[in-house]
Amino acid sequence: MNKLPNPRKNKNNFFFTLWLIFHLGIVAAFLLVFAFSRDKLKLETDLFNLIPKSLSLESVRKADEKMLSKTSRNVFILVANRDFQSAKNVAENIFEELNSSENFESVSLYNDMAFISDITDFLFKYRWNMLDQKTIDSINSDGGDSFALGALSKAYSGFTMLPLDNLELDPFLLAEHNFSSYLSSVQKSGTAMSLVDGVLASQYEGEWYIMIRAVLSKKGSALASKKNGVSEIYSACRRFENLNGDSREKTHFIYSGVPYHSSQSSNAAAREISIIATISMLAVIAILILVFKSPKPVIFSAGSILISIVAAFLATISVFREMHIITLVFGTSLIGSCIDYSLHYFIHWAGSLSLKTGSDIRAKLLPELSMAICSTGICFAVLLFAPFAILKQMSLFCLTGLLSSFLTTIAIYPKIKTPAGERKLPLADKFRFFVDRAQNKTVGRITITALFVFSIASIIVFHGNIRIKNNILSLYKMQGKLLDDEITAGKIIKYNPSGWYIVGGETEQQALENEENFRHAFEEKTSGKAGYMSTSLFIPSIEQQKKSRYASEKLLKLAAHQLQSLGYEKKFTEKLKADFEQSAGDFISFAAGNVPEFITSSISSVWIGEVEGKYYSVLLPNSVEDYEFFRSIADGFEDVHFVSKSADVSRDLDKLTVMVIKFFVAAYILMLIMLRFFYSWKQSLKIISVPLLIVLVTVAVFGIAKINLEFFSVTGLILVFGLGLDYIIYMIENEKSIEKEKILEPFATMLSFVTTGISFGALALSSFQPVRLIGLSIFIGLTTAYLSSFFYARDNGSAQDYR
Repeated sequence: MNKLPNPRKNKNNFFFTLWLIFHLGIVAAFLLVFAFSRDKLKLETDLFNLIPKSLSLESVRKADEKMLSKTSRNVFILVANRDFQSAKNVAENIFEELNSSENFESVSLYNDMAFISDITDFLFKYRWNMLDQKTIDSINSDGGDSFALGALSKAYSGFTMLPLDNLELDPFLLAEHNFSSYLSSVQKSGTAMSLVDGVLASQYEGEWYIMIRAVLSKKGSALASKKNGVSEIYSACRRFENLNGDSREKTHFIYSGVPYHSSQSSNAAAREISIIATISMLAVIAILILVFKSPKPVIFSAGSILISIVAAFLATISVFREMHIITLVFGTSLIGSCIDYSLHYFIHWAGSLSLKTGSDIRAKLLPELSMAICSTGICFAVLLFAPFAILKQMSLFCLTGLLSSFLTTIAIYPKIKTPAGERKLPLADKFRFFVDRAQNKTVGRITITALFVFSIASIIVFHGNIRIKNNILSLYKMQGKLLDDEITAGKIIKYNPSGWYIVGGETEQQALENEENFRHAFEEKTSGKAGYMSTSLFIPSIEQQKKSRYASEKLLKLAAHQLQSLGYEKKFTEKLKADFEQSAGDFISFAAGNVPEFITSSISSVWIGEVEGKYYSVLLPNSVEDYEFFRSIADGFEDVHFVSKSADVSRDLDKLTVMVIKFFVAAYILMLIMLRFFYSWKQSLKIISVPLLIVLVTVAVFGIAKINLEFFSVTGLILVFGLGLDYIIYMIENEKSIEKEKILEPFATMLSFVTTGISFGALALSSFQPVRLIGLSIFIGLTTAYLSSFFYARDNGSAQDYR
């Protein structure tokens, strides 16, 4: 006789197969991506890669990213000492040590015009092409008489910067004039440091500061590494700090540049990951040991958390090819969220007499756990559509982790043998004593009403503090020595390019022409007082070079008289004209490959080049103080885009905050539809009213504390929406339990709140503002949700309210 199939065993096999497919699928996807991905999978640590991309045009955005990839790796070291020679000696030692390191693309100390011969040769060769617009206009207006006379005066004065070796081929001193313009452009576009004994130096408040400039290589900018460029700088400087015995003559260092702050923030984030994860895990383990007094729930719960975090990590890095370290910081909150499912299972496993087997426990919990994972999953899934990579990473990380924990609970836990003999939880009995006295309809309705009244009254009173306002500068607050260093460096260097113009064109020449047109408008609007760096200052467009040659041709009409005045015979006039005609088709351009290395290096931060079929350059002001004024200069220029990261990103975060609020409304509607499948309209509306209370209380607390509703705090509200509804669902489903076991679900929900509250409460203590705001808003929301569910439990309605 054939045995009948065991439906429980078949169901166990089904759920286990589902669990296996889910986790093996994630591992397989990771291995495939790891094996075939051209780009290395990486853990991103750069603070500024957190911010959303503010430029809507894809090619312009990529041009901006390309420019930032260069400038964001710039570092400055100011070697300070009251004695100039002492400071210079230390600077030379540090330069020698860093200059040979693979952590740096370039290290600069000496500015003794080592390339002077290259510069002069280049400017002499292209002397006809390099005249600035002001000189061109002057020559065109009077035929070049004033310019020629000025050249004669300078030649006979003997005060020239360049030797007069080629005077017969340059009687108008065009190379000298262009060299002077070149130096003026370099001085206006750079820092306030001056050339002293071959190095850039400045004296401030009785001390000499000597500048070392460096650009980190890709290897050196890997801030997750302990052997990166920033660490090497600190190590090299530490050996020379306080070198001299006299306190008045001690050498010290000023550090300035984005990589120093990114390094500090990433190190702080790494520390927080270990601290938050350790505290959360220890707290959860302590609670499990205290409640169950058995190793099995502790071991399996810890194992479930570990599996969830690994699965979440592999899934996120497979999809995005990278993961920001802040995603891991936030991901530690999974410890509290994932433990919810384990707690609900093991509370019944240890305390329920009516549920004899693991399959019975699963059958009892499956409806409520399914609704809980759906409610939380909808909220996380909605955020996957946000146009913000870090938010997508957080959402996918948490969604994957929660699904993993859910599947472990329904597929693996039922295989654990239930305890033999009497099953009880002493702490649950003590909790029953508290619940029986605190939980009743009257107290519940008074409490819920009080929360509504408190939040609405607070919002009315403190409405002036409640506003959607983002400030990207609050993402990271400088403090300690780095803050002092940046303040000092700002006073000494006087260089703060916090905004810039991206100029585009269909071709290289069109980009340069557009930049030249914009340069003239920029100089006019700023009255020529604002220093700036741009490509066309050093490499004019071919059109501009033609204008220069046209003006030079006018000078040639004066060549015979000019050469005669300088003492040359008439035959040199023909030689000069022949030289001009010979260079007629020789124009400087990147396409022609005749731009010398010293110029390419000098303009590397502003010439972007080709990006997706267009060409881009950057006009980089030394300092931007009035953002709206500088932005207005670009009005009317179709191919000019003003970029100010702090202002632009803050504005875009305001827009994203409004978008997230719309996501909240969408999740709210989806949740109401889902609830309607399980409950009556009356019950569904009661349940869905709790998220409204969560929002009101959170907004009220933020208003009282004078905290703006920023993007990250509003995002936290969406996440707490799903997490908070779980508590109410558990309480409602608990009404279906037998009377003597009705305490188990409230007890499990209380433990869930405590463990999740610990996780997000720890995030609220983070020094990193986005994580702190998300943690704070979720903690406030979860507390409100739990209080609502606790007092709401005895007012769930009648049996006909369930569908």
